[in-house]
Order: sequence, then C-alpha cells, then structure tokens
Amino acid sequence: MIGGVMEKIYYCDVETPMGDIWSAASAKGLLRLNLPCKEATFLEELGRQIDVEPEYRPGRLDEVSLWLDDYFKGETPTYAKPLDMRGTPFQKKVWNEIHKIPYGRLTSYGLIAKSIGKPNASRAVGNAVGQNPITIVIPCHRVVWSNGGIGGFGGGLHKKRFLLNVEGVLPRAEDGSERGIDLSQYFYNR
Repeated sequence: MIGGVMEKIYYCDVETPMGDIWSAASAKGLLRLNLPCKEATFLEELGRQIDVEPEYRPGRLDEVSLWLDDYFKGETPTYAKPLDMRGTPFQKKVWNEIHKIPYGRLTSYGLIAKSIGKPNASRAVGNAVGQNPITIVIPCHRVVWSNGGIGGFGGGLHKKRFLLNVEGVLPRAEDGSERGIDLSQYFYNR
C-alpha cells in the first residue's frame, strides 16, 4: 500500500527476436524487465519485489514494447521514461550509473565502483549488477571485466552475447565470439 491506497502493478510479455520478454510497471514507472523466461518464473521474481498481485495488462506497457522494438532493430534508443527502482541505496547508485552507459559501449565493474566513489567495491558492484531488475533498459549486459573479458551475466552468457551482438559489439551471438577480442576497446569511461 502507498498512502493507504493499494498499489497497482501491471505486467505483460513482449515478443522480441530474443523471445518473450516480461515487463512490469507501477504508477511510478518501469519496475521490472526480464529476459525471456516462463511467466511463472517472472511472477515469482516480481513477487520478491512487491507485495501485491500484479494484473496482466499489455496496453499499460505499450511504451516499453515500442522501445524494445526500436532496440532490437539496432536503433540506439535511450529509455527516457520513469523507472521505479526498488533496491538498496547502493544498488540504486550502481543501477543509475549503468543506465548512463551508451548503446554499443561498455564499462567495467571497477570503473563503476570508481565513478560512484567506492573504488574498492568492485565485487559489491558486481552483486548489484546481478540484482538489476530492469535489464536491457538498465543495460547490465554492457558491464564486463576490466581486463576486457566478457564477465558474467545472470541471464546466461548466450543472452549477453546476443544483446552485445545487437549493439554491434560482438560479431556473433551464439558462441564464445568474444575470445580474442579485447572488449575494453569499447569502454566509454576509461
């Protein structure tokens, strides 16, 4: 409840070249964006964020759907609509920094730690990156190791490769195509 009024959360799936992506929004803004998964998995993860029963309402998330269409066409959209980030103050700081990473560019966990004033917190940054509830819009797939390695990805490395391929960073999406490529050449904030 917010101010004595039951909070409304709407969710839907969006068909993309990657598969069906699930999204949810509150009155404040986009709350969650999951890479392809089963609806039950999405609802379980969403349930860890909120205490209300969400309502399936595709029309409420048309802006997200249109934005994802542009993204997967290889356009360079910046999601400018409000976000409803729910996390610790540290997580929000990290997520806000990730949101600044330009399309087709990368950064590292260490560079994020430095930019938020916590230069020794690379691992804590990595944990916050892994907890990002609004993937693609808060582009955690653009965070790699400082040595130029691809790093990890909660959605699976094949999905990270797919997204980096859409953005023109990797030449192929289905294999370990980053081998032999120093991804640090794509860092925007050295």
